[in-house]
Amino acid sequence: MEGSMNHHFDFENLLSESARTHGHLCPGQVLGVRMSILGLKQIGIEDPRGRDRKSLIVFVETDRCATDAIQSVTGCCLGHRTMKFFDYGKMAATFVNTVKDVAVRVAAREEARQKAKNYFPETEDKYKAQLEAYKIMPDGELFEIMDVKVNIPAEDLPGRPSGRVKCSLCSEFVQDMREIRIDGNIYCKACAEGGYYRLSSEKDAFFNSSVMHNSHNELEIRSKLWIEKGGEPVFGRGRKFLLRAIDKYGSINQAAKEINISYRKAWSYINSMEERLGIRLLERRTGGKSGGGAVLTDEARLFLDKYEKLERGINEIIDMKFRKNFK
Repeated sequence: MEGSMNHHFDFENLLSESARTHGHLCPGQVLGVRMSILGLKQIGIEDPRGRDRKSLIVFVETDRCATDAIQSVTGCCLGHRTMKFFDYGKMAATFVNTVKDVAVRVAAREEARQKAKNYFPETEDKYKAQLEAYKIMPDGELFEIMDVKVNIPAEDLPGRPSGRVKCSLCSEFVQDMREIRIDGNIYCKACAEGGYYRLSSEKDAFFNSSVMHNSHNELEIRSKLWIEKGGEPVFGRGRKFLLRAIDKYGSINQAAKEINISYRKAWSYINSMEERLGIRLLERRTGGKSGGGAVLTDEARLFLDKYEKLERGINEIIDMKFRKNFK
Protein backbone atom coordinates (compact mmCIF):
# COMPACT_ATOMS: atom_id res chain seq x y z
CA MET A 1 0.00 0.00 0.00
CA GLU A 2 2.96 2.28 -0.65
CA GLY A 3 1.78 5.81 -1.48
CA SER A 4 3.32 8.28 -3.88
CA MET A 5 5.29 10.52 -1.52
CA ASN A 6 6.44 14.03 -2.36
CA HIS A 7 6.70 15.18 1.23
CA HIS A 8 9.99 14.52 3.04
CA PHE A 9 9.77 13.59 6.71
CA ASP A 10 12.83 15.04 8.41
CA PHE A 11 13.63 12.33 10.95
CA GLU A 12 16.21 14.26 12.96
CA ASN A 13 14.02 17.34 13.35
CA LEU A 14 10.96 15.25 14.22
CA LEU A 15 12.98 13.31 16.79
CA SER A 16 14.33 16.50 18.38
CA GLU A 17 10.85 18.02 18.57
CA SER A 18 9.41 14.83 20.05
CA ALA A 19 12.15 14.55 22.69
CA ARG A 20 11.65 18.19 23.63
CA THR A 21 7.92 17.64 24.10
CA HIS A 22 8.39 14.35 25.96
CA GLY A 23 11.15 15.69 28.18
CA HIS A 24 13.98 13.35 27.22
CA LEU A 25 15.32 11.20 24.39
CA CYS A 26 14.91 7.45 24.80
CA PRO A 27 14.59 4.32 22.63
CA GLY A 28 10.80 4.58 22.83
CA GLN A 29 10.94 8.06 21.31
CA VAL A 30 13.00 6.79 18.38
CA LEU A 31 10.61 3.90 17.81
CA GLY A 32 7.58 6.18 18.02
CA VAL A 33 8.94 8.69 15.51
CA ARG A 34 10.02 6.03 13.03
CA MET A 35 6.77 4.11 13.51
CA SER A 36 4.83 7.29 12.71
CA ILE A 37 6.85 8.13 9.61
CA LEU A 38 6.45 4.59 8.30
CA GLY A 39 2.72 4.42 9.04
CA LEU A 40 1.98 7.82 7.49
CA LYS A 41 3.85 6.96 4.32
CA GLN A 42 2.06 3.64 4.04
CA ILE A 43 -1.39 5.28 4.07
CA GLY A 44 -0.49 8.25 1.88
CA ILE A 45 -0.48 11.02 4.51
CA GLU A 46 2.09 13.67 3.54
CA ASP A 47 1.20 16.59 5.79
CA PRO A 48 -0.40 15.27 9.01
CA ARG A 49 -0.35 18.63 10.80
CA GLY A 50 -1.49 20.61 7.76
CA ARG A 51 -3.67 19.77 4.80
CA ASP A 52 -4.07 16.08 5.77
CA ARG A 53 -4.94 16.67 9.43
CA LYS A 54 -8.65 15.94 8.91
CA SER A 55 -7.89 12.67 7.13
CA LEU A 56 -5.90 10.98 9.90
CA ILE A 57 -6.83 8.97 12.99
CA VAL A 58 -4.29 6.97 15.00
CA PHE A 59 -4.94 4.07 17.38
CA VAL A 60 -2.21 3.52 19.98
CA GLU A 61 -1.82 0.38 22.10
CA THR A 62 0.54 1.60 24.83
CA ASP A 63 0.77 4.48 27.29
CA ARG A 64 4.56 4.51 27.14
CA CYS A 65 7.08 6.92 25.57
CA ALA A 66 6.32 5.95 21.97
CA THR A 67 2.80 7.34 22.23
CA ASP A 68 4.13 10.83 23.01
CA ALA A 69 6.34 10.56 19.93
CA ILE A 70 3.39 9.49 17.77
CA GLN A 71 1.35 12.45 19.01
CA SER A 72 4.25 14.81 18.33
CA VAL A 73 4.76 13.61 14.74
CA THR A 74 1.13 13.19 13.70
CA GLY A 75 -0.51 16.00 15.68
CA CYS A 76 -3.23 13.53 16.70
CA CYS A 77 -4.48 13.71 20.29
CA LEU A 78 -7.30 12.49 22.52
CA GLY A 79 -8.80 15.95 22.88
CA HIS A 80 -9.31 16.25 19.12
CA ARG A 81 -10.60 12.66 19.02
CA THR A 82 -8.00 11.84 16.37
CA MET A 83 -6.05 9.56 18.71
CA LYS A 84 -7.67 6.48 20.22
CA PHE A 85 -6.09 4.61 23.13
CA PHE A 86 -6.49 0.86 23.60
CA ASP A 87 -4.59 -0.39 26.64
CA TYR A 88 -3.10 -3.54 25.09
CA GLY A 89 0.38 -2.95 26.50
CA LYS A 90 1.88 -3.42 23.03
CA MET A 91 4.40 -1.25 21.21
CA ALA A 92 2.09 -0.85 18.25
CA ALA A 93 -0.08 1.72 16.52
CA THR A 94 -2.58 1.75 13.65
CA PHE A 95 -2.68 4.67 11.22
CA VAL A 96 -5.96 5.32 9.37
CA ASN A 97 -6.51 7.50 6.31
CA THR A 98 -10.25 8.17 6.63
CA VAL A 99 -10.52 9.72 3.16
CA LYS A 100 -8.87 6.87 1.27
CA ASP A 101 -10.27 4.28 3.70
CA VAL A 102 -6.90 2.57 4.16
CA ALA A 103 -5.16 1.60 7.38
CA VAL A 104 -1.91 0.00 8.47
CA ARG A 105 -0.83 -1.39 11.83
CA VAL A 106 2.85 -1.02 12.71
CA ALA A 107 4.19 -3.13 15.58
CA ALA A 108 7.73 -3.17 16.97
CA ARG A 109 9.49 -6.51 16.58
CA GLU A 110 10.67 -8.02 19.87
CA GLU A 111 13.83 -9.37 18.27
CA ALA A 112 14.91 -5.82 17.41
CA ARG A 113 15.94 -5.36 21.05
CA GLN A 114 18.58 -8.08 20.70
CA LYS A 115 19.65 -7.10 17.20
CA ALA A 116 20.38 -3.58 18.42
CA LYS A 117 23.38 -4.93 20.35
CA ASN A 118 24.94 -6.15 17.10
CA TYR A 119 24.96 -2.61 15.72
CA PHE A 120 26.85 -1.19 18.70
CA PRO A 121 28.60 -4.15 20.39
CA GLU A 122 31.12 -1.88 22.09
CA THR A 123 28.38 0.03 23.96
CA GLU A 124 27.86 -1.49 27.40
CA ASP A 125 24.65 0.43 28.15
CA LYS A 126 21.99 -1.58 26.34
CA TYR A 127 19.50 1.30 26.33
CA LYS A 128 22.02 3.60 24.69
CA ALA A 129 22.80 0.88 22.16
CA GLN A 130 19.10 0.50 21.41
CA LEU A 131 18.62 4.25 21.09
CA GLU A 132 21.41 4.58 18.50
CA ALA A 133 20.59 1.34 16.68
CA TYR A 134 16.92 2.17 16.33
CA LYS A 135 17.93 5.29 14.41
CA ILE A 136 19.64 3.30 11.63
CA MET A 137 18.09 -0.19 11.60
CA PRO A 138 16.05 -1.01 8.45
CA ASP A 139 12.26 -0.77 8.81
CA GLY A 140 11.95 -4.51 8.22
CA GLU A 141 14.15 -5.30 11.22
CA LEU A 142 12.34 -2.86 13.49
CA PHE A 143 8.70 -3.31 12.58
CA GLU A 144 6.04 -5.69 11.43
CA ILE A 145 3.62 -3.98 9.04
CA MET A 146 0.04 -5.19 8.54
CA ASP A 147 -2.65 -3.87 6.23
CA VAL A 148 -5.81 -3.75 8.35
CA LYS A 149 -9.41 -2.57 8.32
CA VAL A 150 -10.73 -0.38 11.13
CA ASN A 151 -14.43 0.33 11.61
CA ILE A 152 -14.84 3.71 13.29
CA PRO A 153 -18.43 4.35 14.48
CA ALA A 154 -19.90 7.79 13.86
CA GLU A 155 -19.94 8.53 17.60
CA ASP A 156 -16.14 8.06 17.73
CA LEU A 157 -15.32 10.50 14.93
CA PRO A 158 -14.08 14.07 15.52
CA GLY A 159 -16.74 16.74 15.77
CA ARG A 160 -19.42 17.87 18.17
CA PRO A 161 -20.77 15.38 20.74
CA SER A 162 -23.26 12.97 19.21
CA GLY A 163 -25.48 12.99 22.29
CA ARG A 164 -25.68 13.77 26.00
CA VAL A 165 -27.80 11.82 28.50
CA LYS A 166 -28.16 11.61 32.29
CA CYS A 167 -27.29 8.50 34.29
CA SER A 168 -30.30 7.36 36.30
CA LEU A 169 -28.13 6.42 39.30
CA CYS A 170 -25.34 8.98 39.78
CA SER A 171 -27.08 11.79 37.78
CA GLU A 172 -23.88 12.61 35.92
CA PHE A 173 -24.10 13.23 32.17
CA VAL A 174 -22.65 10.90 29.55
CA GLN A 175 -21.61 12.01 26.06
CA ASP A 176 -21.07 10.33 22.70
CA MET A 177 -23.28 7.27 23.22
CA ARG A 178 -21.10 5.85 26.00
CA GLU A 179 -24.16 5.12 28.13
CA ILE A 180 -25.57 1.66 28.80
CA ARG A 181 -29.30 1.09 28.51
CA ILE A 182 -30.89 -1.70 30.54
CA ASP A 183 -34.63 -2.31 30.72
CA GLY A 184 -35.32 1.23 29.51
CA ASN A 185 -33.00 2.84 32.07
CA ILE A 186 -29.85 4.81 31.28
CA TYR A 187 -26.61 4.18 33.18
CA CYS A 188 -23.06 5.42 32.88
CA LYS A 189 -20.43 2.70 32.58
CA ALA A 190 -19.16 3.33 36.11
CA CYS A 191 -22.59 2.63 37.60
CA ALA A 192 -23.40 -0.31 35.33
CA GLU A 193 -20.05 -2.07 35.23
CA GLY A 194 -18.01 -0.74 38.14
CA GLY A 195 -15.77 2.32 38.05
CA TYR A 196 -12.01 2.66 38.41
CA TYR A 197 -12.57 4.94 41.43
CA ARG A 198 -14.36 4.58 44.74
CA LEU A 199 -15.70 7.35 46.92
CA SER A 200 -13.71 7.80 50.11
CA SER A 201 -16.55 9.55 51.94
CA GLU A 202 -19.52 7.91 53.64
CA LYS A 203 -21.34 8.09 50.30
CA ASP A 204 -19.83 4.78 49.30
CA ALA A 205 -19.96 3.61 45.69
CA PHE A 206 -22.69 1.10 46.44
CA PHE A 207 -24.25 1.18 43.01
CA ASN A 208 -20.87 0.96 41.30
CA SER A 209 -20.43 -2.57 42.55
CA SER A 210 -23.09 -3.78 40.14
CA VAL A 211 -21.71 -5.46 37.02
CA MET A 212 -23.61 -5.70 33.76
CA HIS A 213 -22.56 -7.31 30.48
CA ASN A 214 -22.72 -5.29 27.27
CA SER A 215 -25.10 -6.35 24.52
CA HIS A 216 -23.86 -7.34 21.09
CA ASN A 217 -26.11 -7.37 18.02
CA GLU A 218 -29.07 -7.04 20.41
CA LEU A 219 -28.02 -10.26 22.17
CA GLU A 220 -27.23 -10.10 25.86
CA ILE A 221 -25.39 -12.47 28.13
CA ARG A 222 -25.96 -12.61 31.87
CA SER A 223 -23.97 -14.52 34.44
CA LYS A 224 -23.99 -15.23 38.15
CA LEU A 225 -20.98 -15.77 40.38
CA TRP A 226 -21.14 -17.18 43.87
CA ILE A 227 -18.83 -18.90 46.35
CA GLU A 228 -19.79 -22.21 47.92
CA LYS A 229 -18.60 -24.21 50.89
CA GLY A 230 -19.60 -27.83 51.30
CA GLY A 231 -22.03 -27.49 48.40
CA GLU A 232 -23.87 -24.62 50.07
CA PRO A 233 -23.70 -20.99 48.84
CA VAL A 234 -21.63 -18.71 51.04
CA PHE A 235 -21.41 -15.47 49.11
CA GLY A 236 -22.75 -13.94 45.90
CA ARG A 237 -24.01 -10.71 44.38
CA GLY A 238 -27.13 -10.53 46.56
CA ARG A 239 -25.12 -10.76 49.76
CA LYS A 240 -22.57 -8.36 48.35
CA PHE A 241 -25.37 -5.83 47.82
CA LEU A 242 -26.54 -6.40 51.41
CA LEU A 243 -23.11 -5.60 52.85
CA ARG A 244 -22.69 -2.58 50.59
CA ALA A 245 -26.09 -1.28 51.67
CA ILE A 246 -25.19 -1.75 55.34
CA ASP A 247 -21.97 0.14 54.67
CA LYS A 248 -23.96 2.90 52.97
CA TYR A 249 -26.71 3.37 55.57
CA GLY A 250 -25.09 2.09 58.78
CA SER A 251 -28.32 0.18 59.40
CA ILE A 252 -29.24 -3.46 58.79
CA ASN A 253 -32.93 -2.58 58.68
CA GLN A 254 -32.46 0.15 56.07
CA ALA A 255 -30.12 -2.08 54.06
CA ALA A 256 -32.74 -4.85 54.02
CA LYS A 257 -35.32 -2.41 52.65
CA GLU A 258 -32.84 -1.23 50.03
CA ILE A 259 -32.45 -4.72 48.53
CA ASN A 260 -36.07 -5.72 49.20
CA ILE A 261 -35.64 -8.47 51.82
CA SER A 262 -36.89 -8.74 55.39
CA TYR A 263 -34.87 -7.66 58.40
CA ARG A 264 -34.96 -11.26 59.65
CA LYS A 265 -33.66 -12.53 56.30
CA ALA A 266 -30.82 -10.01 56.37
CA TRP A 267 -29.75 -11.22 59.82
CA SER A 268 -29.94 -14.81 58.60
CA TYR A 269 -27.60 -14.01 55.71
CA ILE A 270 -25.14 -12.20 57.97
CA ASN A 271 -25.00 -15.01 60.55
CA SER A 272 -24.60 -17.62 57.82
CA MET A 273 -21.80 -15.69 56.11
CA GLU A 274 -19.89 -15.10 59.35
CA GLU A 275 -20.13 -18.77 60.29
CA ARG A 276 -19.07 -20.15 56.90
CA LEU A 277 -16.47 -17.52 56.03
CA GLY A 278 -14.98 -17.63 59.51
CA ILE A 279 -14.71 -13.85 59.79
CA ARG A 280 -16.59 -11.15 61.66
CA LEU A 281 -18.44 -8.97 59.15
CA LEU A 282 -20.13 -6.36 61.34
CA GLU A 283 -19.64 -4.27 64.43
CA ARG A 284 -23.15 -3.96 65.88
CA ARG A 285 -24.94 -1.33 67.95
CA THR A 286 -28.21 -2.50 69.51
CA GLY A 287 -31.46 -0.60 70.08
CA GLY A 288 -33.34 2.10 68.23
CA LYS A 289 -36.37 2.12 65.93
CA SER A 290 -34.36 0.89 62.97
CA GLY A 291 -33.10 -2.18 64.79
CA GLY A 292 -29.69 -0.82 65.71
CA GLY A 293 -26.70 0.39 63.76
CA ALA A 294 -23.90 -1.57 62.13
CA VAL A 295 -20.59 -0.93 60.38
CA LEU A 296 -18.44 -3.28 58.32
CA THR A 297 -15.28 -4.64 59.87
CA ASP A 298 -11.91 -4.30 58.14
CA GLU A 299 -12.07 -8.02 57.35
CA ALA A 300 -15.43 -7.55 55.64
CA ARG A 301 -14.13 -4.67 53.51
CA LEU A 302 -11.08 -6.69 52.47
CA PHE A 303 -13.25 -9.68 51.54
CA LEU A 304 -15.62 -7.46 49.54
CA ASP A 305 -12.74 -5.90 47.63
CA LYS A 306 -11.35 -9.32 46.74
CA TYR A 307 -14.76 -10.60 45.63
CA GLU A 308 -15.46 -7.55 43.46
CA LYS A 309 -12.02 -7.81 41.85
CA LEU A 310 -12.76 -11.45 41.03
CA GLU A 311 -16.23 -10.54 39.75
CA ARG A 312 -14.89 -7.84 37.43
CA GLY A 313 -12.20 -10.13 36.05
CA ILE A 314 -14.59 -13.00 35.34
CA ASN A 315 -17.16 -10.73 33.72
CA GLU A 316 -14.46 -9.20 31.49
CA ILE A 317 -13.52 -12.71 30.32
CA ILE A 318 -17.16 -13.66 29.71
CA ASP A 319 -17.83 -10.46 27.78
CA MET A 320 -14.71 -10.96 25.65
CA LYS A 321 -15.67 -14.56 24.84
CA PHE A 322 -19.22 -13.46 24.07
CA ARG A 323 -18.03 -10.79 21.63
CA LYS A 324 -15.67 -13.25 19.99
CA ASN A 325 -18.26 -16.01 19.49
CA PHE A 326 -21.40 -13.94 18.82
CA LYS A 327 -20.06 -10.79 17.13
